[in-house]
Amino acid sequence: MTIMLSAMDYITATTTEEIKPTNLLMIMFDDLRPELSIYGQDHMITPNFERLAAKSVVFDYSFCQVAVCNPSRDSLMTGLRPDSVGTYNFAHSYWPHLPLPAQLVKSGFNTVGIGKMFHWETTDKNTWSFDAWDNGWYDYQNNERGFMNSSTMPDRHRPIEKFRDYEFVMRALDTWKKLLKEPKPYMLGMGFKLPHLAVHVPYKYYEMYKGKSHHWKLSKRELRFPTSTPEIAYRCCAEPEFHYMREEGALRANRTIRIGDINTGIPEDMHDELMIGYVAAVSFVDTLLGKLLDFMDENNLWETTTVVLSADHGMQNGEKGIWEKWTLFEEATRVPLLIAHPSSPYKGQHYKYPVESIDIYQTLNEILKLPMTRNEACQKAGLKCKQLQGKSLGPVLFGKDIYEQNFGKAPEGILSSLKNMILHQLPGQKKVDDGSGGSTTESSLMPALERNFAITQVVRCIPMDQLPHKPSVTSGGNAMTHPIPQHPHSNSQAGGGKVLRVAHWQDCDIANKKGKEFATLGYSMRTPEYRYTAYFVFNRETQLPEVDLPPYEEELYDHKNETLADFTHRETTNLAVRPVYSYLLQTLRNKLVSFIKSSVVFGDH
Repeated sequence: MTIMLSAMDYITATTTEEIKPTNLLMIMFDDLRPELSIYGQDHMITPNFERLAAKSVVFDYSFCQVAVCNPSRDSLMTGLRPDSVGTYNFAHSYWPHLPLPAQLVKSGFNTVGIGKMFHWETTDKNTWSFDAWDNGWYDYQNNERGFMNSSTMPDRHRPIEKFRDYEFVMRALDTWKKLLKEPKPYMLGMGFKLPHLAVHVPYKYYEMYKGKSHHWKLSKRELRFPTSTPEIAYRCCAEPEFHYMREEGALRANRTIRIGDINTGIPEDMHDELMIGYVAAVSFVDTLLGKLLDFMDENNLWETTTVVLSADHGMQNGEKGIWEKWTLFEEATRVPLLIAHPSSPYKGQHYKYPVESIDIYQTLNEILKLPMTRNEACQKAGLKCKQLQGKSLGPVLFGKDIYEQNFGKAPEGILSSLKNMILHQLPGQKKVDDGSGGSTTESSLMPALERNFAITQVVRCIPMDQLPHKPSVTSGGNAMTHPIPQHPHSNSQAGGGKVLRVAHWQDCDIANKKGKEFATLGYSMRTPEYRYTAYFVFNRETQLPEVDLPPYEEELYDHKNETLADFTHRETTNLAVRPVYSYLLQTLRNKLVSFIKSSVVFGDH
């Protein structure tokens, strides 16, 4: 039956530290990076994200597994790394692996998917048992450009009711009312389209940010691809050219520029238009998020509902000369993550250590206290059931004592020192000395999890005849069997000190063009202090990275002592090219390779 607890039941559950089953509201955004007021971006007008944050644990450093819609969502919804699902791009989907809503169906839940939850949507009753409605978001997203006057367009005339995201929310609310009348527990999945391109928004949200470009201004250096970073890291652009707004989008653009040259940065005025369109879109969906939260308030659902809010990946809006995702930089890989649970004593607190999108499934699999295990659900559905590869965030949500009372011994490596906990507190909370010269809050005893890093990855391919240098030895046409020399580009100067180079590298379908393309599999390991990235030769025959060979390219970026407001202002200098960092580079490389060998499961290997 529908899970409904009285206020007294809730008080008792909290007092006795008993975690009870709940319903689930899962909110997904497309291309939403932490460009939010709750993440130190003070220029953002996002009051409803703030409302939810006040009831949630906010994860400041959450990272997706691939900065691309389809593989990211497949990974998040199955709790498996892209290597295990076999999805690195748009060529595959999550089947035959069990996605979270399918497990819930087998566990007796009504499940609903509104908007964009997966990339290739499904109406399969085994996944969405009660309702599934995407309103043709994919066609709409592409057709929208046909009536837009510019690359980003505020609209003075289209009623807010005609925007897809508004329609999604209205359908979700109508379905939610029906769910509350049903005897079963439920999962409601609400997937927003914005701030994904095309950025087309009601004018009032654009108007909120007029004249505020100084808040997101970047230096010319920050708007260019770093000269110390290898070409393989570059992928641009979302469109081959940018159409500037004319009369704030009211008229057809009469000014267009070609983009995508690795040697040319994004113009400042283009960056301004990209950002004002993006932040306007975020404020638009913030308003729609508020409608969901209002429904929670009006129906007293906070005591019986777990709420998870996240995104498939982020977006680069001109930083490093890139307008795109598909990269391994912070702007594309970092996503918001908020989890609100009625029994969490840490509402409004921020967790500062890296976590991953695949942790969401593992966490929900545990804290929802499902009557049917995942293995039982897999067997009942006739699907593959690999062990979940994320880590539970339960110890962070509940603290060590409550967690262990309900779920058994917490993972090894948990810390309890105050100074290792939150990055900052919400206004109005009482500060206490954390023993390190700073301050924190009295309720911030949130543990650091054992795996203190996050992994994001991407496949890059290039035709063999376009390689910047020829590999010395090949096997099967493409698998390197000897160490590969580093590119010389980082030191080649020409014309006014500029590094002239051509970025041939693109993502690829790993199943095709065997022997014709040279492939790499890039892994980016984000620790609390650094981002280390290594591109390993990818053997197209075995479908495995050659991690025992030296990486084809490496990157190292410093994140020590950063604040949330530093987002987009880091990762402009690749320290991997500096000899003084060689020991650190080797240490991080060894840690990454060890993790890949011990913990990453590749397909059916």
